[in-house]
Amino acid sequence: MTKSNRTLNRIILFVLGVVSVVVGLAIGAGILPAVRDAMRPYVTFPRHVGIPAASLWIVAGACAVVIVLALLWVVTRGGGGTAVAVRERSGDDAVTVNVALVRDLIDHELSGVRDVVGSRVDTYIVRRQRAARIRVAVRRGGDAVTVLDAVDRAVATLDRTLGRQVPVLVHLTGGTRPALTKATRVH
Repeated sequence: MTKSNRTLNRIILFVLGVVSVVVGLAIGAGILPAVRDAMRPYVTFPRHVGIPAASLWIVAGACAVVIVLALLWVVTRGGGGTAVAVRERSGDDAVTVNVALVRDLIDHELSGVRDVVGSRVDTYIVRRQRAARIRVAVRRGGDAVTVLDAVDRAVATLDRTLGRQVPVLVHLTGGTRPALTKATRVH
């Protein structure tokens, strides 16, 4: 869950990668004779290039702007995904509960439900509060009401275990994995 479009991120990464490769090859061809010789069949580089000092400052400034924008992009991305499900502070002491505990508890509580194929738990920081997203894969033709009741019981057990309520988003899914999974049969 990021704040930006995945396709836009991939396009930006691709463009930056291509530009970095081209600039790296150009710099390498200007400095290292072996790179210049390897590039000679494809590109012709001049032996000596006279660049005025003002142009170098413009290039350095442009590089600094690109670096600052890249750092700004990296720092502002992300949607608050975290590995910490709960953090309680009392004075100088702090208790931290990892998301692995929540995953194990939910998996244990849902293990006996016939229509549940699998589950996944992620935690996020939403408006400065930790919240959990529980995705449950339901078998094709499974009873969603039974699954929701089981998830409600699992969330109630989670709240009792943690000693506080954690905001939870429950997402029931069906699809390729539940459709391809066979029901357990007893012969």
